[in-house]
Amino acid sequence: MLAKKYRLTKRNDFQSVFKEGKKGFSKFFGIRFKVSGLENPRIAIVASTKVSKKAVERNKLRRQTRKAVDVFLPNFKQNVDVIINIMSPSLGQDYSFLEKELSLLLKKNKII
Repeated sequence: MLAKKYRLTKRNDFQSVFKEGKKGFSKFFGIRFKVSGLENPRIAIVASTKVSKKAVERNKLRRQTRKAVDVFLPNFKQNVDVIINIMSPSLGQDYSFLEKELSLLLKKNKII
């Protein structure tokens, strides 16, 4: 579980990231991010019902993604607000593969 100071939770913050932020996509993840004036990065992980109708599967993907983000958190270059959207091809993939894909996407967008 991410510490509270690393969570993006408020509706206004989400809208700000969607309105003013940049985008990055891969086959397995989509990210939107915006540089913030805070002292630490904030992250939100989203898995919609389009990924799977089963909450168990969506929650498993969220947990795996959260664990991967926990590993990368100290390497974030700047203080950004990031929304990670999990795509349906992620379903059934191994954790190490998802971690590698997320790492590549974050590096490509110069977040880590």
